[in-house]
Amino acid sequence: MVSRAAADRGKGAVVGALVIGAVSLLGLLEILPDPVVTVAFLFGGGLVTGLLTPGTVRDGAVAGAVCGVLVALFVASTTAIMSLVESSPQYPPFWVTLGFYALVLTALLLPYNAVGGAAGTVVRNGIRRDATGAGERARWLGIGIGTAVIAGSSLVLGFLGPLIVAPPLVGGFIAGYSTKGGARDGLEAGLVAALFGTGLFLIPFLWTASHATGFVAGLAGMAAIALGYLYLAFGTAAGVAGAVVRKSFT
Repeated sequence: MVSRAAADRGKGAVVGALVIGAVSLLGLLEILPDPVVTVAFLFGGGLVTGLLTPGTVRDGAVAGAVCGVLVALFVASTTAIMSLVESSPQYPPFWVTLGFYALVLTALLLPYNAVGGAAGTVVRNGIRRDATGAGERARWLGIGIGTAVIAGSSLVLGFLGPLIVAPPLVGGFIAGYSTKGGARDGLEAGLVAALFGTGLFLIPFLWTASHATGFVAGLAGMAAIALGYLYLAFGTAAGVAGAVVRKSFT
């Protein structure tokens, strides 16, 4: 049976995805300028999701991430369907188009909408003056430190062979260790830290992919996708490990 919290997250994510769709439509109709549409596409849906998600900042981040995935799957599906309608030789087969766009857009939209979701919940809790408690503040501090480790140390260690996995492992472990609820809380804390840290780390890659041309743009885009999924996977796993280690000492 679906819990009340999960249902609230789902509702907020759906509404956030609809907001992104509405803003994108206004952009296509040239009612809104491109910069506004771009910012809304990356953060807007997550922000609305967070405003509608009760609970902690972590809950808002997870709900925002779900919103990003929903939008990515919708856009990928629409693009794949259009490839069938147009029957243009420039498009690869339907499933290849669907898989490619789903992977690319998920790597792009998931972390940034997670940040937007967290921001939205911060605003919601500030307006409602919700008290998070000492345990939640400690957990969020751990997530913040983990985020800083992932985003900051990656700039130094990210391209030194095996050390590429060190930032998400260390950052995710710190985030997971800050929780007290066991593996499930550690998974969520590690995921949120990985989302935030990856989102910050990928900004230079996405900027290069958007403004460069030719091989450089393609390489930056592929690196962003690969590192995005790698960091999310390792950061989340390390979060579980950190929570389990802490649980074993209590």
